[in-house]
Amino acid sequence: MHGRRSTHHRNVSLNHILAFLVIAALTGIVVIPAAAHAPSDMSISYNERSGELNVTIVHQVPDLGVHYVREVLVTINGDVVHDRQYTSQPAPGAFTYTYPLLPRPGELFEVTASCNIAGSISRQMYMPGPTATTGQLGTPLPSQKAALGIIPVLGALLIFLGIWRK
Repeated sequence: MHGRRSTHHRNVSLNHILAFLVIAALTGIVVIPAAAHAPSDMSISYNERSGELNVTIVHQVPDLGVHYVREVLVTINGDVVHDRQYTSQPAPGAFTYTYPLLPRPGELFEVTASCNIAGSISRQMYMPGPTATTGQLGTPLPSQKAALGIIPVLGALLIFLGIWRK
């Protein structure tokens, strides 16, 4: 009888271990996707002077090489102009990627950033047309001058002084 108890006790222990392993595996299956998340925010802006699209992405991750923004897809009017694949992200929170771009007024940019584990975020922007001056920074814009400059003013002053003296 003593031998039976020992065998029964061992079977219960194996059942407990098996149940624990099943629960652990199921928990891992549920928790890992829950820890993965899409980028939480993204902003896009276009710099006309440099001809570059700036894409700022917020994706909080603890390990840049394991969980990161895998792809950034840029389209103009639905046509792919940049499809960049990455194997890590440059910072654990917010970071900016820059892409050369020469859109025309009225065109629609769309940018989609995709996480390597799960999820993506997209933003759109219409190119409104030229909004900045084309001169260099610090260069004054040309001003208009009178056709003859200061000569008419000096002539009028001399005539006035001549009449006033008489």
